Amino acid sequence: MALSPCGSTSPMPCPPMSPDADPLRGAFVSWVPSCGRSQAFIDAFGLEPVFVSYLKSERPLLAPLKYGPQLVTTLRRLQRTHPDVVFVMDPPPFAAAAAFLYCLVARARLVMDCHSGVFEGMRWRWALPLQRFFGRYAAAVIVTNPVHQRMVSSWPARALIVSDPPPRIEPEQPSPDRAERHEPPVIFVIVRFGDDEAIPQTLAAAGRLPNVRFEISGDVRRANPRWLENRPANVRFTGWLSTAEFWDRVRRANAVLTLTTRENTILRGGWEAMFTGQPLITSGTRALRAYFTGGTVFADNSADGIAAAVRSALAREDELRAGMRVLQVDKRVSWNQERRQLERLVGSAHA
Repeated sequence: MALSPCGSTSPMPCPPMSPDADPLRGAFVSWVPSCGRSQAFIDAFGLEPVFVSYLKSERPLLAPLKYGPQLVTTLRRLQRTHPDVVFVMDPPPFAAAAAFLYCLVARARLVMDCHSGVFEGMRWRWALPLQRFFGRYAAAVIVTNPVHQRMVSSWPARALIVSDPPPRIEPEQPSPDRAERHEPPVIFVIVRFGDDEAIPQTLAAAGRLPNVRFEISGDVRRANPRWLENRPANVRFTGWLSTAEFWDRVRRANAVLTLTTRENTILRGGWEAMFTGQPLITSGTRALRAYFTGGTVFADNSADGIAAAVRSALAREDELRAGMRVLQVDKRVSWNQERRQLERLVGSAHA
């Protein structure tokens, strides 16, 4: 598929590409069954999706059994579609290795989408020398915050902050008015059941707020069984939701809650709240405070702190929703600027 400034359903007008620019066939490699950020880039740039995942995702003991076959499958699929530019979600570094090998042989451009796990997670710290090697070759290494940008620049590599592209949904679809909502109020909790998401503290906070309903999304097969068995009566685990069901839950909630203990992670759940104009409750890290400058209540990840933030968000719901609408406009403008910078970097590597 051709790499274009934005997808045909982009909610914002797109500046035309340079008349001298050749259309590029692009692909996006992700070694997971699905990824919202990867899919957003696929939709926005018209990329060929290359999702490759064998056995159970995020099971380290199974990694030696699956990474070899996934590398072979990735190379075969890239060879079949023969893209000019390959985006790759990183980690794992082995996915980046597959993309690098294809780009080296096919003389294609490599764009590494480095998630915070590359820099923050203990699991992949051993692979940083490998990441630096791939990054020096890449046309661009995209990250989500200035801390990681400085780290990548020191490799040295072409570092660029690129936020998640705006979603392919109707951005101005209103949430139900307060009078139309079911009582009690609903907090929609977005998790992937990672160890950085303060889930035990969230459950404890829910126990302090019996008149508030907490709906926790995510595939419960990844959850600690104790969380499922000992949940407060006002907590419901939704299980995996289809895309349509997920966006409907986000829109209908009184507020969205998503947390992390990682200091330099931009949470996609906050992005999902922002682009539906919903009040957000999230962790008070430097990165999140710098990114979500309106419509947001910050918590300290303790049970008491989360409970206090939920009370504040419910009391200020209309004010926070208005703040999110303003922030959403600002982030759409920022995204268009980031997209143009990325295209210039990829284009300069093509020249």
